[in-house]
Amino acid sequence: MAFQSIGQRLGFVSAGDEYRALERKVRRMESASKAKDAKLAASEAKLADQTKALADNAAEIAALKAEIERLKSGK
Repeated sequence: MAFQSIGQRLGFVSAGDEYRALERKVRRMESASKAKDAKLAASEAKLADQTKALADNAAEIAALKAEIERLKSGK
């Protein structure tokens, strides 16, 4: 282990140590937030793709129904 001062051996924590620990905590939280944002963006993109596919399918169904009606009326 690295050299420790007498204060560190006795359990005292310096202001610098507290500040560095706080910085590490903030970095971890920011990293977790970025990961959540990326996951959310991927989920939203997937949902948008599914919505587009659903709209395309609905348009195709409407076109096929119109074709069926045209064929029925042609008889």
